[in-house]
Amino acid sequence: MHRKRDVRAVKPQASYDAQMEIILASRSPRRLFLLQAAGLAVEVRPSHIDETPRPEETVSDTVQRLCREKALACQAAADVPVIAADTLVAIHGEALGQPRDLAHAKEMLLQLSGHEHQVLTAVCVRLGEQMLTECIQTRVKFREISSEEIDTYLLHNEILDKAGSYAIQGGAASFIEAIEGPLDNVIGLPVATTLHMIAQMKEKQ
Repeated sequence: MHRKRDVRAVKPQASYDAQMEIILASRSPRRLFLLQAAGLAVEVRPSHIDETPRPEETVSDTVQRLCREKALACQAAADVPVIAADTLVAIHGEALGQPRDLAHAKEMLLQLSGHEHQVLTAVCVRLGEQMLTECIQTRVKFREISSEEIDTYLLHNEILDKAGSYAIQGGAASFIEAIEGPLDNVIGLPVATTLHMIAQMKEKQ
């Protein structure tokens, strides 16, 4: 495991139209921000699906299935790319989604304390009837976190909509001991991968 690196969500240099319109099938303000920061014109159309994991699925299987279902559930013209994504935290093969309440959030953070976990974000780009899906993984190591630190964090941060009960771009940054992989993937969308996928779909038209 490498030491913590300053891996920022930098605007990638890709061959795409900076004014190209896309539809984001998510209500996540973090994904919206990342796409807008990359120069895209984004319309938000959240998809509403059953996000319950299936017993036979791996965490990777789950996020990929859910992002595909979100993309398919979103109504869009055939020439407008639809971007859907799903993020889960995994530790010892167990998926940690959004917490039910603050008590559940504390349980999750105690589980992550002092251990390495994986953040998996699957992205689906749909253009008409064509779809492309990718799953990106970032490894994150938390330092040991005391119960009091967790209580303070939960008091001052909104985490009920966060997979694994934390936001790396917020107060949880102080929990990180090491990270390997794209930082924006932990925030909720691997931007460089997403832009490359859009370009691939455009080339197929």
